[in-house]
Amino acid sequence: MTNDITRLTGELAEPAEVLDSAEFIQPPLPNVDEYDLTPIQLKAAQAVMFNDMTLKKKGSKRKPYKQIAAELGIDEDTLIRYRALPEFQRFTRDAMQLSVSSSVPMAITRLHQLADGSITGTPSIKAIEMLLEMDGLYSKSSKHEISVQQPTFNTPVSDEELARIIARADVDVIDMETVADDTDEE
Repeated sequence: MTNDITRLTGELAEPAEVLDSAEFIQPPLPNVDEYDLTPIQLKAAQAVMFNDMTLKKKGSKRKPYKQIAAELGIDEDTLIRYRALPEFQRFTRDAMQLSVSSSVPMAITRLHQLADGSITGTPSIKAIEMLLEMDGLYSKSSKHEISVQQPTFNTPVSDEELARIIARADVDVIDMETVADDTDEE
């Protein structure tokens, strides 16, 4: 895929190769000054994070920690000790979160494309539902809450009594659904 770059004068510049494969996309990294890690620990954290984010595709493999440690010039046990450091874990967690956050606009764009059918040619009902759920206009699940109040002095409710209350609530919900179905048919 090429990207035609036009100068301000309107002249067409040399086409530039655009790499849009996920293998070439490097996620943003957090500010390293905010972490109490040595330079080698930071390199190790970045290497582990990039390795963990390697997509599992045909021909693409994650490296074993032994190989990552060798590339960094440290022992595998040292890498494992680094990974146990709370600051190391905080850095990798923050870096992963930054990476995910930076991908949200692209994911939403793809979701819109699936919803309007511009990718597959057929609009996706699931994508439409997801967009509506994100906006709070739709929900597949229904939430039922039962609160039990007894007029007595904080007497605990027995399991049998709670089961009777839930059974009555379930019957009431079924009755309401039956009434709603009957009204829809009229």
